[in-house]
Amino acid sequence: MSTKLNGNKYSPEGSRVPTDLLPTAIRYEAARAVIFEQQGNFVRANDCLRLKRYYERRAMEECISDPGPT
Repeated sequence: MSTKLNGNKYSPEGSRVPTDLLPTAIRYEAARAVIFEQQGNFVRANDCLRLKRYYERRAMEECISDPGPT
């Protein structure tokens, strides 16, 4: 895969997920947050929830900016 898709260590956090995988990433981060909360690791759980909110925002913005097929 290309570095554009995977990013690198200097890529902004949350930018490595392609648009078509955003719904999967949102579900994944939500599940990770639940697991970390159950383990008592609330810092990691909050990080997952923050990423989830970022992905949700990104999904809304990219869906609005893409009018779809005409």
